[in-house]
Formats: sequence, C-alpha cells, structure tokens
Amino acid sequence: MKKILVITPKFPIPTTGACEQERLAGILQLQRLGWEVRIVARAFNWQDKNEINQWSKDSGIAVDLVDYEFIKNKNWRAKIKRIMQPKYWDGAAYEYGLPAMQSAVARLVEEFQPDIAWFDYTYLWPLYKIFQKKKIPIVTRSINFEPTHFLQEDGISFLNILKFLPKFLSELKVIGQSDYLFAITPKEEQLYRKLGAKNIATLPLRSLPLLLADKREIVDKKVLHLFFMGASYNVHHSRKAAEFIIKKIAPAVTRKAPGKFIFHLVGKKLPSDLARLCVGNIKVEGFIENLAEFLNKIDIALVPSLMGAGMQQKIFEPLCLGIPTVTSPRGLVGYSFQDEEHLLLAKTKGEFVEQILRLQDGELKKKLSRRAMRQSRELFSQNKLNEIIQHGLNNIL
Repeated sequence: MKKILVITPKFPIPTTGACEQERLAGILQLQRLGWEVRIVARAFNWQDKNEINQWSKDSGIAVDLVDYEFIKNKNWRAKIKRIMQPKYWDGAAYEYGLPAMQSAVARLVEEFQPDIAWFDYTYLWPLYKIFQKKKIPIVTRSINFEPTHFLQEDGISFLNILKFLPKFLSELKVIGQSDYLFAITPKEEQLYRKLGAKNIATLPLRSLPLLLADKREIVDKKVLHLFFMGASYNVHHSRKAAEFIIKKIAPAVTRKAPGKFIFHLVGKKLPSDLARLCVGNIKVEGFIENLAEFLNKIDIALVPSLMGAGMQQKIFEPLCLGIPTVTSPRGLVGYSFQDEEHLLLAKTKGEFVEQILRLQDGELKKKLSRRAMRQSRELFSQNKLNEIIQHGLNNIL
C-alpha cells in the first residue's frame, strides 16, 4: 500500500467551517482511494485533543499534533527574527518554519517513509525542503490564491501592498517546487498556469459530494424564506454580504412585496451594529446545529459575492441541494453554472431585488432546482473528484 503524509493547518475537528469540512473530507477520500494516510497538523490549545484522538482511533489514521508556536511567543526577539528573514514576512508561512514543526515533520518522514507529501494550503511551503532532500514528490492543494484574497479581504493600502509581496512570492515558490498543484477553481487554475504551473488541475471543494441531492420538494407558498450563510461574520467578505442584504436588498424587497419574504442570516458572530438592524422580516439565526433540517424549510438562497477568492461553499452548497439560488457572477469562479438555467445572477441591488421577486414563480423555482442538482452532480460527484485526484497522484508516481 502506498503511503501519503498529509500536512495540514489546524486539525479540522471541530468541523464547524467549510475549510474544516473540506480538509476532513479530503483526508478520508485519500484513505478510501487505497492510501495509507498519516497526518501532521497544528492544534490550538482550545481544541479537544481527546476528540481528535478518538477520531484517529475510529478512522484508523494516525495523527500527530504540533501546538502553534508563534501565537505563544509574540515577544520582541521573535518579531525581530522574523523581520530579519524576508521570506517569512508572510506570517502564515513563518509558523511552519519554526523548530517544533520542522522537527516533527522531519521525524515523521523518517518514521513513516511516505511516497507522497500532500500539503493543504500554499503557505506551508517552509516544510518542502524536508521532502525535497528525500526526493519525495510534493502535492499542494491551494484553497485560494492568497495574495488576491488578502487584498480583497483587507483592502489596498501601502502596508497591505508590502504584505501582498511576500504572499505573492510564496505562491511563486509553491508553483516552482510542487510536483503537482490542485487549484480550487477553474479561474485560479488559469491564473496558476499563467504564472508557470504545468502539472495542475482544478479540484473542487472535497466536501461537496456529501451534499449532493437527487431531489428537492419545491412547495408553493405565500411567504418565501431566504437565507444567507456565513460560517463567521468576522470574515470580511461575509460581513460585507450580510450588510448588503440587511441595509439594501431586504428593505427594497419588502417595499416592493410587503409580507412576502423573510430573510434569515445564518452563522456566528454577526456584529452588533448589523444585528440591531435585523427587525421584522430579517431574522438572525446564529449557528444552527441541525443545518440540514433548517435548509429543508428554506425556499431561496441569497448569496451576494462582493469580494474574496477561492470557492465559496455558501454559493455551491445550495446548488448541490437544489435550493433556488440568486448570486453574483464573480462567485461562480469559472464553474459552469448558467444564468436562467441553473440559478439567477445579479450584480446591483436592483438586479438582486428583481431576481428575488421573480422567484415567486413556482415553476421557475422548480426548473432552477432540478437543473442545479443535475449540474452539481456532473461537476462534484465523488467519482469525478476521485478521478481528478487519482490522475494527479498517478502523474507524479
């Protein structure tokens, strides 16, 4: 049996966010594909180590945890040391150049003797040299093109441009030193190719096959329920989308169709300045334990995508479930969902309002639901994602 060592950031338990769900699904997928999998991951002190150990025992996948170091050592010596090493100006990458992580991975390479190293996220590149010395092929899974994502989330300023540069150099390093690269969207695959990537493929969110539905009952109602879901509104793009809905879209829809629509905001930590505006037909749901049950009662997914890179699960999960969806064209990031065929697209407040009002038509909702599910199965089936990964791994062995 071939061996694969997965190096991943914070161990994905608890699986509360899309990133954690994606990485955990990917780990189990590699095991199903016949690989002996071992994991080395960072861990915060608030994570339940007993729960992680139990998962390891139940799944038959060995897990080695390394505590975050830089978080605990924000003293002036550590900061000066980092400043003196320009390659580590990207703080996310710096964490993986620190001694405990380097020694843990080096030890595991000797002990486990992997055939392939799989890296979740591009900023783990400081560990590449360990595998290069042993001539072990490196696979990198990109969750987004980090420099673009950073500027969209944090804005353009002189300081952020300085931060952008080391992140961009990190991506170039990853392109040059990865034996195979999995981009998360067709749009980002094209970008990586322009920057020199040769062995590359698009690998969608690996959690999506678990969400694919075969049918959905669309019920005609006098009052329709819409939802927007952000795992946490501390994330800038989720906050901006929620603000757009609360301040712009919902009031305009209510003026045009009073009493016909109820808006639900799902996710943790909605800021108080937005929460106090959620009155009447705008409901703050917070974190929902049984999300599947909640979504069964939802009629429309409303997902403005104003910024952010990568593949936003909040757009593609409703499509997989057959929930009629209104979103922004930029959010499709190259995936082949068509306006009026699989979903409705909008850019401005007026366009969002118009598309929402159109979904009072029951036949339109049924058509979009049926076709979205079919297209999602074609793009995101487990067999399709298995083929993508197997082709990439076979390519480098």
